[in-house]
Amino acid sequence: MGSGGSKRARSAGSEQSDDGRERKNGKKKKEKTYLLHTLKEHTDGINCMSMSEDGKVIVTGADDNTAIIWDLKTNEAKHVLKGHTGYITCIQVFAEYVYTGSSDKKVRKWNIDTGKCEVLVEGHAAPVTRLICTGDFLFTSSYDRTAMCWDPDDGELLHIFRGHKRGVTPLMYIPAEDALKDDVLDMDYNKDILITGSADATAKSWNMDSGNCFITFKGHKGAILCLAADPTGTILLTGSADCTIRSWNIATGESFKVFEGHKASILCLQVTNKLMYTGSSDQTAKCWVTEFADCTRTYLGHRHSINTLKVQEGLVYTGCGDKMARVYDAKSGALKRTLKGHEFVITAIAINGGKLYTASYDGSLKIWDCSDIKDDITSFGNKEDAEDEKEKEKEKEKNKKNEKDSKMDTNGNNELESIKEKNETESTEKLQESEKKDNEKVFDNKELDEDITKEIEEINKEMEAVKDV
Repeated sequence: MGSGGSKRARSAGSEQSDDGRERKNGKKKKEKTYLLHTLKEHTDGINCMSMSEDGKVIVTGADDNTAIIWDLKTNEAKHVLKGHTGYITCIQVFAEYVYTGSSDKKVRKWNIDTGKCEVLVEGHAAPVTRLICTGDFLFTSSYDRTAMCWDPDDGELLHIFRGHKRGVTPLMYIPAEDALKDDVLDMDYNKDILITGSADATAKSWNMDSGNCFITFKGHKGAILCLAADPTGTILLTGSADCTIRSWNIATGESFKVFEGHKASILCLQVTNKLMYTGSSDQTAKCWVTEFADCTRTYLGHRHSINTLKVQEGLVYTGCGDKMARVYDAKSGALKRTLKGHEFVITAIAINGGKLYTASYDGSLKIWDCSDIKDDITSFGNKEDAEDEKEKEKEKEKNKKNEKDSKMDTNGNNELESIKEKNETESTEKLQESEKKDNEKVFDNKELDEDITKEIEEINKEMEAVKDV
């Protein structure tokens, strides 16, 4: 299934230090880059990307109304697919074909080898938002409040799924062999299922034979932005603009759990075995136990929305609006690598053969080396992070010792003062001097509070600048 995404406004976040660029003792370390190639042919921002199953080609769709087929052996553009009259919103490589959906309300089927359009699919009344090709069927969703099913061979319309009250975006197809294995209440339900999510805050499951709605999943208070199912095909997971994820019984529509913890919209999610990974516009990614809705890890360090997320071989890869991609250890939550080089928001990522592919609204596709990434990790994160952590620990120990000495001095002084008071030998002059010192301490504390307040204000201004850009 290919990555899809609607047109996005340009976003540029504040820069932060990349791997090999942290400063220590005022000296700049030698920069280490993991960038292998930058592929740039598009004349406008890339919205979506899809890789072939064999990893030989990758296709990008952009605001310049074109899609480009890239040969990953030569890292050159194989074909530029021209024909759409609107920006490309979604894309998928399936077998020897590429399917593109566009704001021009149409879907096109292209031959990977020749670059020619073989089928034009027309019928939607508004921009196409997502598409899925299964081989037997082609599914599309649109802002026209419908989803449609087509014959991918000739573009014939097979079904129209009507019922949503607002635009339809995420799509998910569950074949009969994967669906409802343990919860079949009626044999008529044991068929292929299409599930759609909508800005009307509901998800719906549809009968592939009749086009009728099986179940409406109600409970969210905001648009449903992403969908996934557990490996058994019996549990539906929906991510919403209401800051929550919900789990449902696909067969009955029963709501199981509400996953609370994010503070903004859920933009992407992926289920791996019994765990779910989510990315949000609250600048965090999280890991959850799907059965209990418990958050086990929060992946920090992002400075903008997380638009895309992938989990593979114990690593969490994120593409962010702050122009950077990041790689985390899924289990510990440690940040292993920060990949910096894009000029605008990252809209799609793909992983294959030890390489990370990132597409951006700056119009470029970048290829990064992630082959040795597991060797970079320590108990704290990457090697530079570990060294910094050790320095911090030393500083903490030093501060603790100073605080302890200070307390001992203070206790000694307090004891002497107490004896003096009891013997009534302290003079008025000493009392005045003591009051003067106390006032100086208060003044020093006020200065410290003012410094901290100024620092917090500067940080807040910086964060607001990132959000506003």
